[in-house]
Amino acid sequence: MPDLASIISFFEAHTLAAYAVLFAMMIVEGETFLIISGVLSQLGALNLFYVIPIAFAGTMIGDALWYTLGVILKHKNVPPFISQMIDVAERVVHKLLPHFAAKPFASLVLAKFIYGTNHATLVLSGMMRIGFMRFMKIEAVATTIWVLVFSTLGYILGYAAIKISERVSIFFLLVLIFIVSFMAAQRYVSFYYENKKDKI
Repeated sequence: MPDLASIISFFEAHTLAAYAVLFAMMIVEGETFLIISGVLSQLGALNLFYVIPIAFAGTMIGDALWYTLGVILKHKNVPPFISQMIDVAERVVHKLLPHFAAKPFASLVLAKFIYGTNHATLVLSGMMRIGFMRFMKIEAVATTIWVLVFSTLGYILGYAAIKISERVSIFFLLVLIFIVSFMAAQRYVSFYYENKKDKI
């Protein structure tokens, strides 16, 4: 099994490809790859000062695409199963972010940090025809905060993991445990908040 030095060397030899993958994944995914990029920055395999702007750019492009999808769906006849999915997403967003229509700024910022609601919120922004420039300004603020938080989290997790063990298998197992634990905690908070609102 390769050691950490070998992994660092691999990324150093394929730096452009690594940043390209990060950029692409920011369009479609999010937290996991950003945290991993933070971990790799801690190892010296990537440069955090490149990770942050690349992640920001990819996320902003992805947000614009999700918004555009919402605009398209609003004006197109879609199959029933897609319509049902939209209805479910809309109910979830309005349950977790009840003031979405009245306070889109706060709602879009919060949605970045509520597991499972971000993409649905972006699509609904397009369907509700929130002005595109207004939407992008809000997302620029939300994305800046989000990128800084999750890349820094990954950097800290990498530091903690390497302090515990430099064996590559244990190191990546610890990173995986940290990520899964964080995602589980994030999901629990969302679930708790959603059920709490049902009881009010």
